[in-house]
Formats: sequence, structure tokens, C-alpha cells
Amino acid sequence: MEGAIAMRLQAIPHHNGIRDGAGSRTSATPRGRSDLLDRSAVELETEIIELSGRLSVGTYELLVLVGELDVLGTWAAWGSLSCAAWLADVCDIEISTARNQVRVARAMREHPALDAAMANGDVSYAKARVMVPYLTSENASELLAIAESTSAGRLGAAIAAWSAANDDEDDIRRRQHDNRSVVWRTDPDGMIIVSARLAPESGGKVMAVLDAMVMRSNAPAGASLAQQHADAFVEVVTESGGSVTAEVVVHVRPEGNALADGTPLSNHAVARMLPDAFVSLLMLDTQCRPIDASPRRRFPTRRQRRVLDEIDPECRQPGCHTTKFLQYDHKKPYGQGGPTTIDNLQRLCGTHNRSRNE
Repeated sequence: MEGAIAMRLQAIPHHNGIRDGAGSRTSATPRGRSDLLDRSAVELETEIIELSGRLSVGTYELLVLVGELDVLGTWAAWGSLSCAAWLADVCDIEISTARNQVRVARAMREHPALDAAMANGDVSYAKARVMVPYLTSENASELLAIAESTSAGRLGAAIAAWSAANDDEDDIRRRQHDNRSVVWRTDPDGMIIVSARLAPESGGKVMAVLDAMVMRSNAPAGASLAQQHADAFVEVVTESGGSVTAEVVVHVRPEGNALADGTPLSNHAVARMLPDAFVSLLMLDTQCRPIDASPRRRFPTRRQRRVLDEIDPECRQPGCHTTKFLQYDHKKPYGQGGPTTIDNLQRLCGTHNRSRNE
């Protein structure tokens, strides 16, 4: 058995740094840096897109092979406890990465529609990795349609919104409660990585408190937003006796409730928040448009800010996807007679707002 496996492995072309079945390293030489430099921007963009396409094709083929090997079970002949363990050792990747690959490979075998979508490029591996834990024979067609029309970065929130609209609220609540966790690990540089999984109403409160503390604190010069959030997190967790009052904004839309970042909230979750909440209403006219405030104000009212938060969830500068601490900007400058109305306001990140004013 082992001899047959070794012969098959030796016949497979290996990538740089990958071990064969006997543990020896094999290599394939990439083009030298000198062959890749001194190219125009158009040539760089074209080559990146072509290489990305080839990587996508190669990833699909890799997952098909992983799925077949997983079923055969020949990885056990090498003493591996699982296909993922064998894959991590042979391909020199982290076990978590290998487990994700095996999980997606199994789903591709189980759901032909997923396999076809990945084969023709409609669904990338990055999207499949997000979607597979929630994929069933009953919801496969709907989740695949969502994945095809949603970016990988927003797919998690989109699937959560679909689940909130289609799954039983008690089941969702039970699943979220069972999956809550806080774990940490130590990185090679000595830093501790903390990861929390929280129900949306709890996570919304935590994020609101951290944002409120960042807004109130005097950050050191040059501190990034992530560093400021880290400082706020440590202060909230370790300082006793202090309290921070923060506003959690819930957007109530026809398709359902959501936090400001798009995380869906069930009606039950909103109801649980109400006893401790201060409810602020957004008034609409007969055409279901938010009622605007006086254009004579320089700064938008609280109600206008809520409307703009809904209209512009990220920076309006094309290509910029910043969502945190956006600033309210007049399209036609206020000093030139621009009114403070919804139609003349937009949200920009600090960098693009400053560059526009300059």
C-alpha cells in the first residue's frame, strides 16, 4: 500500500517547498524577480489578474483532489490522524488552513451546485470557506445565489441576514448562545491574540463601548484605529469602577433589523435590548423619505447623521471602503452657500475629506 502511494505521489508535480510522501522536499522554480520587475502599471495589473485566475483554477483542482483523497482514506497509511493532518504536513500549511480545505472539498462532493459554481468561477474559495459551514441541501441554491452577487468580505453578514429572515428565531438564538466563546493564543512575537464570538446584541454593545472610548480618549500621536481599539479594550476589561455609556444604533429596515455594520438582529434580540434602551425615532414624510432639518445649520443634526449613516455605510470616495469614524461633508461647501441637507451631505473618511478640502 505505502509503495503504491509513494509511486503516485512521485508522479504528481509539486510546488515550491512541498514535501512528497516520504518527507523529502521537492521544488518548482518560479520566475526570477528580474523577470517580473520593470513593468508598466497596465502590465502589472494584467499579470496579477491572469495569475489570480490561474490560482483560482489551481485551487479548484486542489480541492477536488483533496476531496477524493479524503474519501479514499489512504492518508492513514502515513500515520496521519486525518486528511487535514496529512495535508498540513505534506503541503507545509497550518492545520486550520488544511481543515478549511478539507471542509470545502467535502461540501463540493456533497453539493454538485457548489462544485459547478466554483469550477466556472462564480464562487471563489474565499466565499465557499465562509458559506460551507451553513450550507444544506435545503438552502444551497439560495446561499449560492447570495454568494455569487456578494463580495467575500460582506458574505458573512449577507448570509446572517438571510438566516435571520428565513430561520426560526429561537433556533438562531440557541445556536448563537451555544457558539459564544472567547479564546486566546500567543503569537511568535509574544503578543496575545484574543478572539470573541458573541451574539449580535452583545457584540453590538461591546463595539459601541470601544468606539465611544476611542472618541473620548486622547490617542498618542500616530496611533492607528486598531491600536486605539486595543487600548480601549484593555481599559474596559481591566479598569474597575469605571463605566462608559455608549449608544447602540439599530437600523430597522423592511428586510429586517441590523446594527450599523450590517450585522442582522432578530426581533427577539431587539426586544431584549429595549428595557435598557433609549428609543429615538426617525420621522418620515408621506413618501417614506426622512424629514430633513433646517438647511441653515452648519453641522448635520443627529437625525440627519442617522439618515446619512444608512445612505453611506462606507466612504463615498470611489475605491475606498472605510466604514469607521466617517466624517460628514458638504458636497457644495457650506462656506459657498451649500445647505446642510441630506442631498448636499455625504460621508467621507478623514483622509479623503481632508484631501477634498485641500
